[in-house]
Amino acid sequence: MDTQTTHFSRNQTWLHQKLKHRYLNEVGGSEEASLQINGRKYRIDVLDEERNTAYEIHRSNFGGKFSEKIRGLLKLPKLKIVIVHPIVINQKVTRMNQGKILGVSYYNKRSDIYTFFEKLVYFKVEFIPQRMEFDVVFIKEHVIKEFVGFYGRGTRRKYEIVQRDLLNIEKVLKFQTKSDFISILPNGLPDAFTNRDLAERLEIKGSQRRIQRVPGIITYSLCILGILNRVGTRGRAHEFSI
Repeated sequence: MDTQTTHFSRNQTWLHQKLKHRYLNEVGGSEEASLQINGRKYRIDVLDEERNTAYEIHRSNFGGKFSEKIRGLLKLPKLKIVIVHPIVINQKVTRMNQGKILGVSYYNKRSDIYTFFEKLVYFKVEFIPQRMEFDVVFIKEHVIKEFVGFYGRGTRRKYEIVQRDLLNIEKVLKFQTKSDFISILPNGLPDAFTNRDLAERLEIKGSQRRIQRVPGIITYSLCILGILNRVGTRGRAHEFSI
């Protein structure tokens, strides 16, 4: 396996930088490292070479190029990958215009552990204990928006996000084993259960559409990870088993 470590810098949000430095201070190692694996370069937020562990901070969904990146990193024998996923539960929004503050608002977001699965559903990599884990980091965030004009010919102001900042880390949930994923399933499920069985036992916040959608997202994600199996059908519904 052809590997080489180099270092570089890139533009990142303050939120990304603060999370990166938090892990750097905790585990040591190098920030902004690059691994060469079979002739391809992979950028790593924090690389702990002593423990052979890579930390990747990723706030959007886990599909496409991100899944491809994780599959590539897993080709390096014994490298452990920790995927750090921030979820905003409280948000401060500052609206600016050429350095002047136009207003500040505060929002409580309807985010929960199922928000993680709404991103994880796009992940196309089987979970490998000892080689992979997830840190789900619930945070307070500060978003800075800049005034960029008006919508159409109206008077409604249009803003663009120019910066994200980390205000506080509220809690961290770690998914290190298959049992950690199974623990989010409610008690009392039958040995073979459907999404409806799951929906009846979960406390899901949000719209009716989200309440109906989340159980399927959970079972689909856990099947892709290799934690659940489809074992049959009940009427038109798939049945799942651990």
